[in-house]
Amino acid sequence: MKALVVDYANGVISLSSAFEKKAFTPGTTEYAQLMAVRNDFPGFRLATRQFKTNTKQDRYKGLTYNRMREYIKRVEGDDAPAVLEGLEDLIEISKCHSTCKRYPSVKKWFLERYPDVATFGMTDEELAKWKEKKEAAAKEQTTSDSKANKVTAFPNSESVKPSESQSQEKTESVSDTVEDLPTAINE
Repeated sequence: MKALVVDYANGVISLSSAFEKKAFTPGTTEYAQLMAVRNDFPGFRLATRQFKTNTKQDRYKGLTYNRMREYIKRVEGDDAPAVLEGLEDLIEISKCHSTCKRYPSVKKWFLERYPDVATFGMTDEELAKWKEKKEAAAKEQTTSDSKANKVTAFPNSESVKPSESQSQEKTESVSDTVEDLPTAINE
């Protein structure tokens, strides 16, 4: 992503928020870059790029590993040690993956095992919408998985197979080459 983008069609110089902070401090290289662009395009206006965030995404802020452990201890009762061991194993396994996949995979396991955490405080209407969204996502996932695993057969697979005469010719040409090999090495 570029920190400074000139939109010629709309007469706008777009800045990223990080670049903007540095560009308004005299003496920085970002300040010099911005001044050079402003001199080249004096009529253009400055704008900070706004990034779209998914407001529909469930964040579960505050759902830490420790809170997951506490909830399991409270809900599972006698089975808590076995479930906690499974959680710890999952956390350890997730450390083998990139940082961005660690927590989400553990969180997904936790929320699938304890859906009441995900639906806490929802009205009946919100709960119905949530269930529809989860079912649609599951259906979409199974559809994409089946498309990804689909094996396409070659049409007329018999036409791809070499005829016996073709395979016999290849065998003869290989044996001729092998017979000539020792004489070429000795010379």
